[in-house]
Amino acid sequence: MQRTLLSSNALANVLLALFIVGALVFVLGTMLAREREARTIEAQPAPSPETKAEPALDVGGRLDLIERLVMVGQPWCIEQLDTLRRDDPDESVREAADAALMVIGSRPDA
Repeated sequence: MQRTLLSSNALANVLLALFIVGALVFVLGTMLAREREARTIEAQPAPSPETKAEPALDVGGRLDLIERLVMVGQPWCIEQLDTLRRDDPDESVREAADAALMVIGSRPDA
């Protein structure tokens, strides 16, 4: 007589049933968590345009970013430096971005 998965033994059947139940609980839990997260995001008020977000990097990180943008010197770097020069809340970062733009502008290939 040929053995199949369902006829193998009781322990295998119990393990299979536990696996299926666990998979269902995982799927249902994931669906509920995503639904709750979506409701939480919808419930949050949109930020007002007057509110400025805090920069993702600290001052040292932004100064390091400026140094790296000067090394690359591509047009997209100039746009980023110009944005930092106009919008950064820290005076030292704005001054560094201004100096970086002058360095890039003084290059012969600019």
